[in-house]
Amino acid sequence: MNHHTISACMIVKNEEKLLPTCLKSIKDYVDEIIIVDTGSTDQTVSIAESFGAQVYHHPWENNFSKHRNQSFGYAKGDWIFYIDADEELLPGSGDALRSAIITDEDVDALVVTLQCIFNQGGSTSYNNAIRVFRNHRGLRYEGRIHNYIVGVKKTIFTPIHIFHHGYNLDEETRMRKFKRTTELLIKEIQEDPENPRPHHFLGASYLSESMFEDAAKETMEAIRLYEKRGIFDPNLLWSIYNASSAHFHMGEIENAEKLSKKGIGIYPNHIDAHYMLSLVAYEKKDRKTFEHHMQRYLEAKNLFEKNPSEFGELVHNTFGSEWMLYLLNGFLFISEGRHESAKEAFQKGREICSDMFLYHSKLGSYYHLSDTLLQAEEHYLKAIDVRPEDTHTIRALSDVYEKLGKYVNQTFWLEKLIKIDPEFPNGRFDLGLAYMELGQFDRAISLFKKMRSQCPQDHRARINEAICLRGIGEYEASIHLSLDIETKEKDELLVIVSNIAHCHVALGHRDQAIEWFDRITDINPEALEPPVYLSMLYIEQKDIEASVSQCSKLLSLLGMEQNMTLNRLVELGELYFNVGCRLNAMKKEDLAGICFDIAAAFGYHNFKSRKEMERSYL
Repeated sequence: MNHHTISACMIVKNEEKLLPTCLKSIKDYVDEIIIVDTGSTDQTVSIAESFGAQVYHHPWENNFSKHRNQSFGYAKGDWIFYIDADEELLPGSGDALRSAIITDEDVDALVVTLQCIFNQGGSTSYNNAIRVFRNHRGLRYEGRIHNYIVGVKKTIFTPIHIFHHGYNLDEETRMRKFKRTTELLIKEIQEDPENPRPHHFLGASYLSESMFEDAAKETMEAIRLYEKRGIFDPNLLWSIYNASSAHFHMGEIENAEKLSKKGIGIYPNHIDAHYMLSLVAYEKKDRKTFEHHMQRYLEAKNLFEKNPSEFGELVHNTFGSEWMLYLLNGFLFISEGRHESAKEAFQKGREICSDMFLYHSKLGSYYHLSDTLLQAEEHYLKAIDVRPEDTHTIRALSDVYEKLGKYVNQTFWLEKLIKIDPEFPNGRFDLGLAYMELGQFDRAISLFKKMRSQCPQDHRARINEAICLRGIGEYEASIHLSLDIETKEKDELLVIVSNIAHCHVALGHRDQAIEWFDRITDINPEALEPPVYLSMLYIEQKDIEASVSQCSKLLSLLGMEQNMTLNRLVELGELYFNVGCRLNAMKKEDLAGICFDIAAAFGYHNFKSRKEMERSYL
């Protein structure tokens, strides 16, 4: 009969959301619950007391180990079970906990399996860790954050599973936790720069926020310091994975490959290393290597599931990512023209993916990048059906509609995006551009004015507002606003000067228009717009010699034959007609139309209408 008692020990602060789930999962399997509260201002304490917990109050001192050890000091049980408020015992693990503490006196601690989800449920990590240990043997935790137990001499593995919710957080909570974590880790590094642990965990924190350069720097330093010690630490392989992932996301594929091969050299069944080498092989379109490491990944994962104790305290970050490998396999099949095989791979990925949002968003991204836009639209819509307010997917869908020229659809989704997140980067600007495509200049102006009021130096908003003013016939106002914009960016200057030139054309100011189109040529001698419009303007001024010069420039820019003797104006008209046909083929229909009009003005009347000319060429 088991007469050993168990004290569940915790430290908490403002954990009212997750604490009830945690306490409910453990209350029937422990003899007492000890909680050190470090300054809660919500209902945390009353929730804890409702479960019969003994609550002790200690002001927060920026040191998790200190407060955790404080909680152990109040425990009366024979064994201490350490658990966090954002964790819970999984079904069956409570009975396993009670059974497992019947052990030899030589055993100091029990190893449990921790499961954690992150990336909005898209990734899963597993690792074995000490969470249950004997009381009154001087065992304690060290480290300000990501603390670890010291003094343990002998452990045994148990079938206890703990689920950790703490990395699947809303953005505000996640960023608050990130700030707190990184500040404490940086302080640890300042206090002990030769300790690899804070470098390792700081790199992991940076990686979680896609700060890849910082992640690579810290994880490479952690690797150096772990290797300098000459004693294997499970976190060495974790750092190798983090460094490989950071380099991979920075496009440094060779470095990612080298690091992952290093991991396999240390531990051949390193799940994360085989996953990363699968990604590298996919990027290289190396099917043979991809299949090899995908198979090794699946074999190592299966081995862990059957006998996790063989993996010690290794952390496995890609445990739930096999569905992604099936998708990549499908993408390789598509590139090889094996569409039925791709369909089978996608179906397999779908069967094992626990989150249909991620499944469809990944497929949408693939089709989006490959410009298979209708399939991208299909999968983005399915992803949004699962998470209707995911702003990044909505933004991607709006981009698809822009490429398809479906501006009504684009404005619908951009309006929804801004409603969900008014501060989404470029959301209002892109919506303004979509309104412009639809000719809804008043609505676009309203957006651009609001952007200008919030950021007076936003050149993009001012430039496009000026273009919109031209769109509604406010030419003088457009010129005035354009002249007020100061920029040295070539692309911005071209747009500004072109807008002013077109306003002068609309106002009938030929001399000013000629001056501004000449400025475009000064900025970009390769631009086709100036010689087309200058040809039109010189013809209106009956300056045939100048129009011949502009025609010559057009022929040169387009690589067309220009060493011809012109005896009649109709022959000049024929040249403009040929230029128009070339421009039409280049999808520059507006410029082509002007050239066709010039051809007709010079008496080139072989075609009854511009449409007939275009149709004849096509």
